[in-house]
Amino acid sequence: MILDLVRHASNDRDAFLDGIVDPPQLPRVPQSLLETYQSQHWERVISSPRLRALHTAMALAAPRGLEVEPDEEWAELDFGDWDGQSLQDLPEQALAAFHADPHANPPPNGETWGHFERRIARALDRLFDDDEPLDTVVISHGGPLRMVLSQVCGLPMSLCWSLRIDHGTRLRVWLERNSEGRIWGELLELQQPIP
Repeated sequence: MILDLVRHASNDRDAFLDGIVDPPQLPRVPQSLLETYQSQHWERVISSPRLRALHTAMALAAPRGLEVEPDEEWAELDFGDWDGQSLQDLPEQALAAFHADPHANPPPNGETWGHFERRIARALDRLFDDDEPLDTVVISHGGPLRMVLSQVCGLPMSLCWSLRIDHGTRLRVWLERNSEGRIWGELLELQQPIP
């Protein structure tokens, strides 16, 4: 199957580490993001339940007459004590250690990296529940999009961290489930938003 994943529109909190927090949203999704994806023929819209993703998903689904399917599996990583904090206020060495080895250095009181990996793997696996999957877009966050690239394309997370996945970025991946049930695929397209 072909799957599109879109990172939610900006909520002007680039200087914060937002995982499970739901800060106030901007009044509306930028028209440029809607116009960029207006020609996509999606038949199903799945979204993280966080407001920043849901608002983007609803704006993309409405012109197509589609309902949004919120799915907790597509939520951002729970950053624990760091969640919602300004990046400047976080301990620089601890944050660098997390990015270097998230298994060994999870955010304090946050979701373990292993749990995050399994959660995204379950979400991907459920996409294959239908015999003939619909053209689907998932509206999510930077973390889950990078995790999909890592799991499906076999890219190391250190490389995925270095990819610019700005708000409104669309990834198109080809997915297949082999006879052992393992999902694999390739990145077909990475479309950055128009500023």
